[in-house]
Amino acid sequence: MDSGADAKERRSIVECFAPRANKRPEVAGSEKEIAILISTDVLSEGQNLQDCAHLINYDLHWNPTRMVQRAGRIDRIGTDFETLFIHNMFPEEGLERLLRLVESLARKIAAIDRAGFLDASVLGEVVHPRNFNTLRRIREEDGAVIEEEEQFTELASNEFLLQTLRAVLGAEGRERLDGLPDGIHSGLMKPRAKGLFFYFQAPAPEGRGKLHFWKYYDLMDRRLIDNRYIIANLISCERDTPRVIGDYDVFDVQEKVIEDILRSHQEQEALEEAPKTIDPLQQTVATTIQGFMNRPEVKRQDALAAIRFLSKPAPSVLVKELRAAYRRFQNDGDVKELVVTVLALSERYGGVELRSQRTKGQLQREDLRLICFDHLCS
Repeated sequence: MDSGADAKERRSIVECFAPRANKRPEVAGSEKEIAILISTDVLSEGQNLQDCAHLINYDLHWNPTRMVQRAGRIDRIGTDFETLFIHNMFPEEGLERLLRLVESLARKIAAIDRAGFLDASVLGEVVHPRNFNTLRRIREEDGAVIEEEEQFTELASNEFLLQTLRAVLGAEGRERLDGLPDGIHSGLMKPRAKGLFFYFQAPAPEGRGKLHFWKYYDLMDRRLIDNRYIIANLISCERDTPRVIGDYDVFDVQEKVIEDILRSHQEQEALEEAPKTIDPLQQTVATTIQGFMNRPEVKRQDALAAIRFLSKPAPSVLVKELRAAYRRFQNDGDVKELVVTVLALSERYGGVELRSQRTKGQLQREDLRLICFDHLCS
């Protein structure tokens, strides 16, 4: 289907392809029902196609939002499938070098994820845990999450944090702040709040300024919050707001905060070092093996295991060895040897957890400097 089809014709085709989703039960199972639908991006918006469990992207759109919209046609409420499959056709190695399409997409996806707006994988990348945690809390009917998301939207949209900092730093505020000792603390009354806020600093690797860690420990829910917009809303007050100090065990909470900072920073370092996308060569080798699966010299189970392994992001050293193996296959056509080599790479790299190799700049406990902390009482 392309954009040349009129609205009536397009609707008829969609209903024959997904009759249940479009409330046409009389089409389901009949000769009119369509099993495979090939279309341009004309179907990427406003269509209910949840009768389908497989989506194949024959091209990668330069805009990640379009990719998510395409997946949203089958990933909809009312689907009968427990698992949905999104297949992406990556450009050949030479074309990717020319266009840098996958690389460009990966950068844009990472930017969306950092902003907290990515709720689905586009190219097989890992989605930020914060988004899955929010979805989990909504599923568990945690009423507080809605309020938090509303606060986040409001605060982000009007640049609340920047405006607040500009107001504080103006009128000789910077000099006053620079003169404050480390570890200074205060407290205030806040409706429905009971917790402790901590602000730590640490030197950034390779002399690139400072790392800043804002952490709020909610003593009612026994959980840590690191969303700066939400924290800023919690600790903000007027100059003449009465100072109130709670009787909390500050040192016990501080230990929890420090442990969380060190753990989350290490995880972030490892995530930044790990590969984010599947190399086009992996897709090429997987497609090649799939094309030879019916050959008598190829064991089907071995071929499937090799294809599964190639569907995951791989470190550059593995891709380098895979490239050499594929070149040998291009010369001798020995697909059995290619499968054996991929399985050997799977044995060597498959069980290895990808961790950051940068130990020199790894954050240590002694690097953390407590700037201030704040009591919140209801």
